[in-house]
Amino acid sequence: MEAFLWPVLAAFVLTLIIVPLIKQLAWKFNIVDRPAARKLQVEAVPLLGGLGFFIPFVLALGLFYKGATDLNLKAVVFCSGLMVLLGFWDDSAGGISWRLKLGGQILISALLVWGFGIKTTFFDIDILNDLVSIGWLVFITNSLNLLDNMDGLSAGVSAIAAFFFFLLAYKAGQPDLAMFCLLLAACLTAFLKYNFSPASIFMGDLGSLFLGFTLGAVAILLQVTEIRNWTVFLTFQNFQRYEFISVLIPLLVLGVPIFDTLLVMALRTFNGLGIFTPGRDHSSHRLTQLKGAVQRRLDKFILFYIKLTDRRRRTRQHALKGIAQTRTVLILYACSALLGGATLVLSQLSLKGIVFLAVLVLIVALFSARKLGEVLVYRK
Repeated sequence: MEAFLWPVLAAFVLTLIIVPLIKQLAWKFNIVDRPAARKLQVEAVPLLGGLGFFIPFVLALGLFYKGATDLNLKAVVFCSGLMVLLGFWDDSAGGISWRLKLGGQILISALLVWGFGIKTTFFDIDILNDLVSIGWLVFITNSLNLLDNMDGLSAGVSAIAAFFFFLLAYKAGQPDLAMFCLLLAACLTAFLKYNFSPASIFMGDLGSLFLGFTLGAVAILLQVTEIRNWTVFLTFQNFQRYEFISVLIPLLVLGVPIFDTLLVMALRTFNGLGIFTPGRDHSSHRLTQLKGAVQRRLDKFILFYIKLTDRRRRTRQHALKGIAQTRTVLILYACSALLGGATLVLSQLSLKGIVFLAVLVLIVALFSARKLGEVLVYRK
C-alpha cells in the first residue's frame, strides 16, 4: 500500500492546481454552460472541467506510478482519451446531435473490444461477448453522462464507484488496476472542491463520457476470482463459472447511474416521450421535490454549513437552488456508498444470502422507482 501514497498525493495536488487553469481557459475561449429553461444554474459556468481531472490522472499514472505496465490499462487510457475528444467536440460546438455522439461512442467501444480484446467472457459464444461488452460500455458511458445534471453528482458518484473498484481489485490481486482506480478517485475527490454545489466549473460532456467509459472498462477488467471459493460453487457444481455471480459486482457499484438511466428511459416511454428527449426528469430532479424526515434533517445541516462557510454570498445559484441540490446529491452519495459496500460482503454470503441481497436491492429499487415516478415533472 505504501507504493500507492505518492502517486495518489500527486494526482490529488495536480488536480487542485490544474482545474483553475482549465477554468481560465474555458472562459477565454467562451466554452461555458449558459442558463436555460431545463437547466438548474442561473449564471454561466465554464465547462471543460473534465480536463481538470483527466490530465492529472494520466500524468500521475504515467509519471508517478511505475508499476502501471498493464497493456489493458494503456488501451483503456487510449480509448478513454478518444472519448474525451468526442466530449470536447460536443462541449466546444455547443452540442452535437445525439446520433453523432452515440455513433462515436459505439466506434470507440468497438475499438476497445475488437482492437484490444478487452471484453467479458461470460458467454460461450464469442460474438455475443463482443456485443454485450460494446453495449455495456455505451450504456455506462451514457449513464454517467445523463447523471451529470447537478453540481458534484456525477463526479462524486464516480469517485465512490472508483474507490470501491479499487478495494475489489486490490482484494482480487490486481494491483495495477487497483492503483488505476485509486488515482481516478483521488482526482475526482480533488475536483469536487470546484464542482460541489455551488459549482464554479462543470466537467462537461468530455468529463462525463470519460468517466462512464473508464468505469465501464474497469468493470470488465475486474476479475474477482475469490468467488470460485464461495459456498454456492461448492454446493452447485453447475455454477463453477464465477462470472455468473460476478456480474452483480459492477451492477451494484454503478447502481445509482444504472437506476437513474433505466428510470428515465421507462418514464419517458410511458409518457410518450423519446428516450433522448432532454429534460429535468432524472431521479436527482425528482428527489429535490420530495420532503421527509431525512430531507428535513439534511436541510438543517446544509443551512448550518452555508452560514458557517458563508457560501451563500458566492453565487445566486446556490442561494436559489443549492439547498435542494446539495441534499439530493448527499442522498445519492449515500446510496452509491451503500451499494458499493454491499459488494464487499458478497464473498462472505451463502447462496441464500446472495439471493436475499439481490431481492432486497431489487425491491428497494422498485419501491424507489414508484415513489420517484409519482413526482410530477412532465407538462401535459
